[in-house]
Amino acid sequence: MDPFQKQPNRIGELIDSSTKTLKQISKETGIAYSTLGNYNQGTRIPNAKNAQILSDYFGVSIPYLLGLDDNPVLKNPSEDSFVKLFVKFLKDGSVASKKIDDWAPFKDDVAGLLADISGTGILESHIDFLIKEKGYHPIIVKAYKHFLKEQSETIFPYLLNKSGDKNSPYHYVWEEWENSEEYKAMQKAKKD
Repeated sequence: MDPFQKQPNRIGELIDSSTKTLKQISKETGIAYSTLGNYNQGTRIPNAKNAQILSDYFGVSIPYLLGLDDNPVLKNPSEDSFVKLFVKFLKDGSVASKKIDDWAPFKDDVAGLLADISGTGILESHIDFLIKEKGYHPIIVKAYKHFLKEQSETIFPYLLNKSGDKNSPYHYVWEEWENSEEYKAMQKAKKD
């Protein structure tokens, strides 16, 4: 996959594969027809509320809906420890799951943030500005953009997925998440 390739328009795909019109979907979801049209054409990215509504409506995860994951259903993380998996990743670049999973803290916010960063081009624009101002070699800047995109889409979700491990440098995220309504709902659903 080309690291600079635009995210797939999953909303457009889901709308096209449904048997419903935009008008029907708008009525059933409460999302304005014009807004749905923009999502369908890939000219806008949904806000967190609309992403949640559409993911529930189509029965897919928010990361899938936003084009950040190829699996429409979120996965539970493996039982392997954070350290073991991180060493494996550093060694050969492969980890069982580098995507956002069910137990990723604030998973919807992570998916939204990653979609916003990749969808707006803000980061790329700032880096391009630095090329002009500082005169960095364009191939190095291209490689750095590739690195940032790869890190934001694979490593960042992975680190948050494994932040429940007390050895994780991101454990503070997990600790904050444990106090959230989202976490409490996950725990309740797990018990039921």
